[in-house]
Amino acid sequence: MKRSVMLLTALGLLLLTAALAPVFRNDPGLVQIHFLGWTLETSVLVLIGGLVLLWALVQLLFWLWKLPAETARKVAERRGLAQLEKGLLALTEGDFKTAEKALGKSAALPGKTTARYLAAAQAASRLDETERREYYLEQADSGGRRRSFIVELTRARLLLQNGQRAEALTLLEDLHSRRKQHVQVLTLLARCLKELGRWDRLRDLLPQLRKAGVMSEEEIADLQLEIARRQLADAPDAAALESAWKALPKTMKRDARTVEVFAERAGRLERADLAEAVLRSSLKDSWDPALVLRYGDPGAGDAGQRLKQCEQWLLKHPEDPALHLALGRLCASQSLWGKARTHLIKSLEKEPTAAGYDALGQLLERQGELEMAMACFRNALRMTQGRAPEPLPLEPGRLAPPAGKARA
Repeated sequence: MKRSVMLLTALGLLLLTAALAPVFRNDPGLVQIHFLGWTLETSVLVLIGGLVLLWALVQLLFWLWKLPAETARKVAERRGLAQLEKGLLALTEGDFKTAEKALGKSAALPGKTTARYLAAAQAASRLDETERREYYLEQADSGGRRRSFIVELTRARLLLQNGQRAEALTLLEDLHSRRKQHVQVLTLLARCLKELGRWDRLRDLLPQLRKAGVMSEEEIADLQLEIARRQLADAPDAAALESAWKALPKTMKRDARTVEVFAERAGRLERADLAEAVLRSSLKDSWDPALVLRYGDPGAGDAGQRLKQCEQWLLKHPEDPALHLALGRLCASQSLWGKARTHLIKSLEKEPTAAGYDALGQLLERQGELEMAMACFRNALRMTQGRAPEPLPLEPGRLAPPAGKARA
């Protein structure tokens, strides 16, 4: 930049000289300078030329005087860039020790250092070196509102990566108060709130996430469902659970997984009666095996009433394995041992499951068939491990391995 200014100045002086040359051709002018008894006489044009030459000489001497320092600075900058490249490559490869060392050297050399210190802080954070991470971040915060914001955003991101969510949340809330629509702040804040289980605050943040384009409409809808399910699952008592359920929009109340979470939480709070009507209504709209099993929980409210309802459903779904499993459990709770055994075996023949083998094992254990009960429990364990069950010789031709299921 300075060199360009000098060249333009010289060119301007040359043009000015050419323009004034005709004026001085007829009358070159006369300049007299008296100093300490000396008298200097010259023309105006020569004086101007001498001054220009003197200025050029001073500039040359000044450039020569600065040359060693300028050369050293450029060499140091090249070394800094080389260390920066080495550090960034090591950071990308996951060699964080080498990355921190190279980036620290790069930041100590002349040049813009904010980004270098931030990268060094990231490497130190990956090494769990908290003190060095904070040192680099402090060095990166060299003043200016924009740099300070970037440093604080980086600090929040690193805290979140290291599992220090509470500290990260404080920083992110402050950054969010300053820049409501900043995409990175919103993304990190949503992640932090989700990991901390702050579902109410995350729900309030949804409009801003949508407006800033952080998430698509489909992702927003999925997150809304997750928030609703989490709030139901975390309800501290029956009143809070009922209130959270009533607050949900109708579309969410028709979601099978949301209904399942509601029913499960109601059962844990010993208020299964809250979910009985909801489960029946949901199953009437859309048949779902998971909800059938939840409805057939023998410990969830009036088992006799549920047994009658499941028997009515059996007329429409005679081959449904989940319904047979639910009926088997309910019959066992009512001491209807023969019917329970029949339904549980039927369920396992249609679809072997760990829950089915466990329920049959408990029934056989009650009836004193300990050897066969242990075989059922072993099969339940095998299935939870992803292995095929062993055949159970309860009756001739019953409970053989289903077609296509090889024994492990």
